[in-house]
Amino acid sequence: MASSLYVHKIYNRIKSFQNPFSNRYQIVNDESNLSCIPFFIIGSGRSGNTLLRSILSGNSDISIPPESYRLPFAIKRFHISNNRDWKELFPEVLDEFKNCKEFYTWDINLQEVHNRLDSIDESKRTLSNIFDELYCTYSEKHNPGSKLWGDKTPLNTLYLDWISNVFPQSKFIHIIRDGRDVVSSYLEMKRYSSVDEASKRWNHSINFAQRFGSKIGDNYMEIRYESLVNKPEEVIMEVCNFLDVEYDAKILDHTSQIDKMGDTDKSHHSNLSKPISSESVGKWKNNLSENRQKKVTKLLYNSLHRLGYID
Repeated sequence: MASSLYVHKIYNRIKSFQNPFSNRYQIVNDESNLSCIPFFIIGSGRSGNTLLRSILSGNSDISIPPESYRLPFAIKRFHISNNRDWKELFPEVLDEFKNCKEFYTWDINLQEVHNRLDSIDESKRTLSNIFDELYCTYSEKHNPGSKLWGDKTPLNTLYLDWISNVFPQSKFIHIIRDGRDVVSSYLEMKRYSSVDEASKRWNHSINFAQRFGSKIGDNYMEIRYESLVNKPEEVIMEVCNFLDVEYDAKILDHTSQIDKMGDTDKSHHSNLSKPISSESVGKWKNNLSENRQKKVTKLLYNSLHRLGYID
Protein backbone atom coordinates (compact mmCIF):
# COMPACT_ATOMS: atom_id res chain seq x y z
CA MET A 1 0.00 0.00 0.00
CA ALA A 2 2.67 2.50 1.02
CA SER A 3 4.83 1.61 -1.97
CA SER A 4 1.88 2.09 -4.34
CA LEU A 5 1.19 5.56 -2.98
CA TYR A 6 4.91 6.40 -3.26
CA VAL A 7 4.98 5.28 -6.91
CA HIS A 8 1.86 7.36 -7.53
CA LYS A 9 3.44 10.54 -6.13
CA ILE A 10 6.78 10.05 -7.89
CA TYR A 11 5.11 9.36 -11.23
CA ASN A 12 2.89 12.44 -11.00
CA ARG A 13 5.93 14.58 -10.26
CA ILE A 14 7.86 13.16 -13.23
CA LYS A 15 4.87 13.63 -15.52
CA SER A 16 4.46 17.28 -14.49
CA PHE A 17 7.94 18.00 -15.85
CA GLN A 18 7.53 15.91 -18.99
CA ASN A 19 7.80 17.85 -22.24
CA PRO A 20 4.40 17.44 -23.95
CA PHE A 21 5.99 17.84 -27.37
CA SER A 22 8.03 14.67 -26.83
CA ASN A 23 4.85 12.54 -26.89
CA ARG A 24 4.57 10.79 -30.23
CA TYR A 25 1.40 8.85 -29.45
CA GLN A 26 -1.84 9.84 -27.79
CA ILE A 27 -3.42 8.20 -24.75
CA VAL A 28 -6.78 8.12 -26.54
CA ASN A 29 -8.37 9.92 -29.49
CA ASP A 30 -11.72 10.22 -31.25
CA GLU A 31 -10.62 7.77 -33.93
CA SER A 32 -9.63 5.02 -31.53
CA ASN A 33 -12.86 3.10 -32.23
CA LEU A 34 -12.53 0.88 -29.19
CA SER A 35 -14.42 -2.41 -29.08
CA CYS A 36 -16.63 -1.13 -26.25
CA ILE A 37 -16.89 1.29 -23.34
CA PRO A 38 -15.21 -0.78 -20.60
CA PHE A 39 -16.04 -0.84 -16.91
CA PHE A 40 -13.99 -1.21 -13.75
CA ILE A 41 -14.95 -2.86 -10.47
CA ILE A 42 -13.20 -0.88 -7.75
CA GLY A 43 -12.96 -0.63 -3.98
CA SER A 44 -10.91 -2.12 -1.20
CA GLY A 45 -9.85 -5.73 -1.48
CA ARG A 46 -11.87 -8.27 0.54
CA SER A 47 -15.08 -6.37 -0.25
CA GLY A 48 -16.80 -8.86 -2.55
CA ASN A 49 -15.06 -7.75 -5.75
CA THR A 50 -14.39 -11.32 -6.85
CA LEU A 51 -17.93 -12.42 -6.01
CA LEU A 52 -19.25 -9.62 -8.21
CA ARG A 53 -16.87 -10.63 -10.99
CA SER A 54 -18.00 -14.27 -10.80
CA ILE A 55 -21.66 -13.24 -11.03
CA LEU A 56 -21.22 -10.83 -13.94
CA SER A 57 -19.02 -13.32 -15.79
CA GLY A 58 -22.11 -15.51 -16.11
CA ASN A 59 -23.53 -12.96 -18.54
CA SER A 60 -22.56 -13.96 -22.08
CA ASP A 61 -22.12 -10.29 -23.01
CA ILE A 62 -19.47 -9.64 -20.34
CA SER A 63 -15.82 -10.67 -20.05
CA ILE A 64 -13.67 -9.92 -16.99
CA PRO A 65 -10.13 -11.35 -16.76
CA PRO A 66 -8.30 -12.17 -13.52
CA GLU A 67 -6.60 -9.35 -11.66
CA SER A 68 -3.57 -8.05 -13.56
CA TYR A 69 -2.15 -5.64 -10.97
CA ARG A 70 -0.23 -3.97 -13.81
CA LEU A 71 -2.60 -1.50 -15.45
CA PRO A 72 -1.28 1.63 -13.65
CA PHE A 73 2.31 0.55 -14.19
CA ALA A 74 1.66 -0.04 -17.89
CA ILE A 75 0.21 3.49 -18.10
CA LYS A 76 3.38 4.81 -16.50
CA ARG A 77 5.53 2.82 -18.94
CA PHE A 78 3.62 4.30 -21.89
CA HIS A 79 4.39 7.84 -20.75
CA ILE A 80 8.03 7.10 -20.04
CA SER A 81 8.59 5.44 -23.45
CA ASN A 82 6.33 7.66 -25.54
CA ASN A 83 9.14 9.18 -27.60
CA ARG A 84 9.99 5.77 -29.08
CA ASP A 85 8.72 4.22 -32.30
CA TRP A 86 5.34 2.44 -32.09
CA LYS A 87 6.90 -0.98 -32.69
CA GLU A 88 9.13 -0.40 -29.70
CA LEU A 89 6.52 1.33 -27.55
CA PHE A 90 3.67 -1.17 -27.44
CA PRO A 91 5.93 -4.14 -26.52
CA GLU A 92 7.23 -2.06 -23.60
CA VAL A 93 3.66 -1.58 -22.36
CA LEU A 94 2.75 -5.25 -22.81
CA ASP A 95 5.91 -6.33 -21.00
CA GLU A 96 4.45 -4.84 -17.82
CA PHE A 97 1.83 -7.60 -18.00
CA LYS A 98 4.17 -10.30 -19.26
CA ASN A 99 6.56 -9.75 -16.35
CA CYS A 100 3.83 -9.99 -13.71
CA LYS A 101 4.06 -13.35 -11.96
CA GLU A 102 0.25 -13.62 -11.78
CA PHE A 103 -0.39 -12.88 -15.45
CA TYR A 104 -0.34 -16.58 -16.35
CA THR A 105 -3.89 -16.72 -14.95
CA TRP A 106 -5.12 -14.89 -18.06
CA ASP A 107 -4.09 -17.91 -20.13
CA ILE A 108 -3.54 -16.01 -23.37
CA ASN A 109 -0.72 -15.78 -25.87
CA LEU A 110 0.69 -12.24 -25.80
CA GLN A 111 2.18 -12.80 -29.24
CA GLU A 112 -1.36 -12.58 -30.59
CA VAL A 113 -1.70 -9.13 -29.04
CA HIS A 114 1.69 -8.15 -30.53
CA ASN A 115 0.48 -9.24 -33.97
CA ARG A 116 -2.69 -7.18 -33.66
CA LEU A 117 -0.85 -4.05 -32.56
CA ASP A 118 2.00 -4.43 -35.02
CA SER A 119 -0.34 -3.89 -37.97
CA ILE A 120 -2.94 -1.63 -36.35
CA ASP A 121 -4.04 1.48 -38.24
CA GLU A 122 -2.09 4.62 -37.39
CA SER A 123 -5.22 6.33 -36.06
CA LYS A 124 -5.46 3.60 -33.43
CA ARG A 125 -1.90 3.85 -32.18
CA THR A 126 -2.97 4.92 -28.71
CA LEU A 127 -2.62 3.57 -25.20
CA SER A 128 -6.35 2.89 -25.02
CA ASN A 129 -6.07 0.68 -28.10
CA ILE A 130 -3.15 -1.27 -26.63
CA PHE A 131 -5.28 -2.16 -23.63
CA ASP A 132 -8.36 -2.78 -25.78
CA GLU A 133 -6.54 -5.31 -27.94
CA LEU A 134 -5.16 -7.01 -24.83
CA TYR A 135 -8.54 -7.39 -23.15
CA CYS A 136 -10.23 -8.38 -26.43
CA THR A 137 -7.69 -11.18 -26.88
CA TYR A 138 -8.69 -12.49 -23.46
CA SER A 139 -12.40 -12.14 -24.27
CA GLU A 140 -12.17 -13.93 -27.60
CA LYS A 141 -10.50 -16.93 -25.99
CA HIS A 142 -12.47 -17.22 -22.77
CA ASN A 143 -15.87 -15.68 -23.56
CA PRO A 144 -16.24 -15.55 -27.34
CA GLY A 145 -19.15 -13.42 -28.47
CA SER A 146 -19.00 -11.09 -25.46
CA LYS A 147 -19.61 -7.42 -26.20
CA LEU A 148 -18.19 -5.74 -23.13
CA TRP A 149 -14.99 -6.17 -21.17
CA GLY A 150 -14.33 -5.11 -17.61
CA ASP A 151 -11.56 -5.19 -15.04
CA LYS A 152 -11.61 -6.20 -11.39
CA THR A 153 -8.39 -5.16 -9.64
CA PRO A 154 -8.70 -3.46 -6.22
CA LEU A 155 -5.26 -1.90 -6.63
CA ASN A 156 -6.65 0.21 -9.49
CA THR A 157 -8.68 2.14 -6.92
CA LEU A 158 -5.52 4.09 -6.08
CA TYR A 159 -5.05 5.15 -9.72
CA LEU A 160 -8.54 6.06 -10.91
CA ASP A 161 -7.60 9.39 -12.49
CA TRP A 162 -4.94 7.64 -14.59
CA ILE A 163 -7.41 5.00 -15.80
CA SER A 164 -10.11 7.57 -16.51
CA ASN A 165 -7.65 9.49 -18.70
CA VAL A 166 -7.17 6.36 -20.81
CA PHE A 167 -10.89 5.52 -20.95
CA PRO A 168 -12.77 8.81 -20.45
CA GLN A 169 -16.22 7.25 -21.00
CA SER A 170 -15.67 4.14 -18.90
CA LYS A 171 -17.92 3.15 -16.01
CA PHE A 172 -16.92 2.37 -12.45
CA ILE A 173 -18.69 0.11 -9.95
CA HIS A 174 -17.55 0.77 -6.39
CA ILE A 175 -18.36 -2.10 -4.05
CA ILE A 176 -18.26 -1.13 -0.38
CA ARG A 177 -18.14 -3.47 2.62
CA ASP A 178 -18.08 -2.75 6.34
CA GLY A 179 -14.43 -1.85 6.97
CA ARG A 180 -14.29 -3.92 10.14
CA ASP A 181 -15.08 -7.07 8.14
CA VAL A 182 -12.53 -6.01 5.52
CA VAL A 183 -9.79 -5.51 8.11
CA SER A 184 -10.66 -8.84 9.74
CA SER A 185 -10.42 -10.59 6.36
CA TYR A 186 -7.13 -8.89 5.47
CA LEU A 187 -5.61 -10.05 8.74
CA GLU A 188 -6.97 -13.59 8.37
CA MET A 189 -5.42 -13.99 4.91
CA LYS A 190 -2.22 -12.30 6.14
CA ARG A 191 -2.33 -9.61 3.45
CA TYR A 192 -1.56 -7.15 6.25
CA SER A 193 0.07 -7.88 9.56
CA SER A 194 -1.49 -5.11 11.64
CA VAL A 195 -4.86 -3.48 12.21
CA ASP A 196 -3.28 -0.10 11.40
CA GLU A 197 -2.08 -1.15 7.93
CA ALA A 198 -5.32 -2.90 6.98
CA SER A 199 -7.41 0.01 8.26
CA LYS A 200 -5.34 2.51 6.28
CA ARG A 201 -5.89 0.51 3.08
CA TRP A 202 -9.67 0.45 3.54
CA ASN A 203 -9.85 4.14 4.44
CA HIS A 204 -7.70 5.15 1.45
CA SER A 205 -9.70 2.98 -0.96
CA ILE A 206 -13.06 4.33 0.21
CA ASN A 207 -11.93 7.95 0.13
CA PHE A 208 -10.13 7.72 -3.23
CA ALA A 209 -13.09 6.01 -4.92
CA GLN A 210 -15.78 8.32 -3.53
CA ARG A 211 -13.83 11.47 -4.36
CA PHE A 212 -13.36 10.17 -7.87
CA GLY A 213 -17.02 9.21 -8.16
CA SER A 214 -18.11 12.71 -7.19
CA LYS A 215 -16.18 14.02 -10.20
CA ILE A 216 -17.52 11.68 -12.88
CA GLY A 217 -21.20 11.59 -11.92
CA ASP A 218 -23.42 9.14 -13.81
CA ASN A 219 -20.56 6.85 -14.86
CA TYR A 220 -20.02 5.86 -11.22
CA MET A 221 -22.21 3.66 -9.07
CA GLU A 222 -21.91 2.29 -5.54
CA ILE A 223 -23.19 -1.00 -4.23
CA ARG A 224 -22.89 -2.49 -0.77
CA TYR A 225 -21.53 -5.98 -0.19
CA GLU A 226 -24.17 -6.48 2.49
CA SER A 227 -26.95 -5.66 0.01
CA LEU A 228 -25.38 -7.87 -2.65
CA VAL A 229 -25.44 -10.98 -0.45
CA ASN A 230 -28.86 -10.25 1.11
CA LYS A 231 -30.66 -9.03 -2.03
CA PRO A 232 -28.56 -10.32 -4.93
CA GLU A 233 -31.25 -10.16 -7.59
CA GLU A 234 -32.12 -6.54 -6.84
CA VAL A 235 -28.48 -5.41 -6.77
CA ILE A 236 -27.38 -7.30 -9.89
CA MET A 237 -30.36 -6.02 -11.84
CA GLU A 238 -29.21 -2.48 -10.97
CA VAL A 239 -25.66 -3.30 -12.05
CA CYS A 240 -26.81 -4.79 -15.35
CA ASN A 241 -28.96 -1.70 -15.99
CA PHE A 242 -25.94 0.50 -15.23
CA LEU A 243 -23.82 -1.47 -17.71
CA ASP A 244 -26.65 -1.56 -20.25
CA VAL A 245 -26.69 -5.36 -20.50
CA GLU A 246 -29.64 -7.70 -20.17
CA TYR A 247 -30.24 -9.27 -16.77
CA ASP A 248 -30.66 -13.04 -16.56
CA ALA A 249 -31.42 -14.63 -13.17
CA LYS A 250 -29.19 -17.58 -14.10
CA ILE A 251 -26.06 -15.50 -13.44
CA LEU A 252 -26.82 -15.55 -9.71
CA ASP A 253 -25.67 -19.19 -9.74
CA HIS A 254 -22.12 -17.86 -9.79
CA THR A 255 -20.55 -21.18 -8.73
CA SER A 256 -20.84 -22.38 -12.33
CA GLN A 257 -18.24 -19.77 -13.32
CA ILE A 258 -15.58 -20.59 -10.73
CA ASP A 259 -13.55 -23.06 -12.79
CA LYS A 260 -13.41 -20.63 -15.71
CA MET A 261 -12.11 -17.62 -13.81
CA GLY A 262 -8.42 -18.56 -13.73
CA ASP A 263 -7.42 -17.22 -10.32
CA THR A 264 -9.99 -18.53 -7.85
CA ASP A 265 -7.98 -21.50 -6.59
CA LYS A 266 -6.44 -19.47 -3.76
CA SER A 267 -7.52 -20.22 -0.21
CA HIS A 268 -8.95 -16.74 0.36
CA HIS A 269 -11.43 -17.38 -2.48
CA SER A 270 -12.77 -20.59 -0.92
CA ASN A 271 -16.21 -19.07 -0.22
CA LEU A 272 -16.79 -18.64 -3.95
CA SER A 273 -17.59 -22.33 -4.19
CA LYS A 274 -20.68 -21.72 -2.05
CA PRO A 275 -24.00 -20.15 -3.04
CA ILE A 276 -24.43 -16.44 -2.28
CA SER A 277 -25.08 -15.97 1.43
CA SER A 278 -24.72 -13.39 4.19
CA GLU A 279 -22.71 -15.65 6.50
CA SER A 280 -19.61 -13.43 6.23
CA VAL A 281 -21.43 -10.26 7.29
CA GLY A 282 -20.30 -9.21 10.77
CA LYS A 283 -17.60 -11.89 11.09
CA TRP A 284 -15.26 -9.29 12.58
CA LYS A 285 -17.13 -9.62 15.87
CA ASN A 286 -15.95 -13.22 16.23
CA ASN A 287 -12.61 -13.01 14.43
CA LEU A 288 -11.12 -9.98 16.16
CA SER A 289 -10.17 -9.77 19.83
CA GLU A 290 -11.98 -7.22 21.97
CA ASN A 291 -8.95 -4.92 21.88
CA ARG A 292 -8.70 -5.17 18.10
CA GLN A 293 -12.42 -4.53 17.74
CA LYS A 294 -12.09 -1.29 19.69
CA LYS A 295 -8.99 -0.25 17.76
CA VAL A 296 -10.38 -0.89 14.30
CA THR A 297 -13.64 0.86 15.12
CA LYS A 298 -11.69 3.91 16.29
CA LEU A 299 -9.46 3.94 13.21
CA LEU A 300 -12.37 3.62 10.80
CA TYR A 301 -14.95 5.59 12.75
CA ASN A 302 -15.31 8.60 10.46
CA SER A 303 -15.81 6.53 7.32
CA LEU A 304 -18.02 3.96 9.03
CA HIS A 305 -20.22 6.73 10.40
CA ARG A 306 -20.44 8.55 7.07
CA LEU A 307 -21.41 5.30 5.32
CA GLY A 308 -24.02 4.44 7.94
CA TYR A 309 -22.33 1.37 9.39
CA ILE A 310 -22.33 2.90 12.85
CA ASP A 311 -24.40 5.63 14.49
